[in-house]
Order: sequence, then C-alpha cells, then structure tokens
Amino acid sequence: MMPDISNLSVEELERLTAQAEALIESKKDQKIEDAYNKILEIAESAGLTLEQFIEYGSHKRKKTTRKAVEPRYRNKNNASETWTGRGKQPRWLVAEIEKGAKLEDFLI
Repeated sequence: MMPDISNLSVEELERLTAQAEALIESKKDQKIEDAYNKILEIAESAGLTLEQFIEYGSHKRKKTTRKAVEPRYRNKNNASETWTGRGKQPRWLVAEIEKGAKLEDFLI
C-alpha cells in the first residue's frame, strides 16, 4: 500500500520526488543490465561472443530482403526507362499517355 504523502511540506515532496526519480533511473539501469547479462549468457551458450551474436542477427535479417519487382512497362523511345506498374507513374509514361498512347502499348 502507498504511504499517505498528503501531509508533507513542499520541500519534503520535492525531496521525495528527487529520490523517486533517482530510484526510477537506478531501476531502469538495473533492468538494462539484467537484459544485457541474459543476452550475453544466451550468446555464450551458443558458443558466440556478443559481437558474433549481433553479427549473426544482422546477416540473418539481410537475407529476408524482398526480391526486386520485375518491370511490366517499357518506354519504346528509351529502353532503359521502365516501370513496375506499382506506385506513381513515371514522367515519361504520363507524357506518352497525355499524347494519346494507352498504358497497354508499353507492356513488356
């Protein structure tokens, strides 16, 4: 149960606040320290240093990168200009459509 602090003076409340803030910081630091030690223990149980463990994790995530989407449309006037069909239409395609061309005309 929480102590009744309603009868404390302003000075006592300020001192209590400062003590509470210091205790909060200390407990946060301890929580981080405990988490760090658990991770270190897990890494070592797998036969890795913490650095190797982190390195392994960063390589693992890189492997899940999405495959590039193949282009579906190509500019007839400049074969290097393509569009996947996703997102905003490129300027070259908008210009051709404004001239009267149809989107289907550029299908690869």
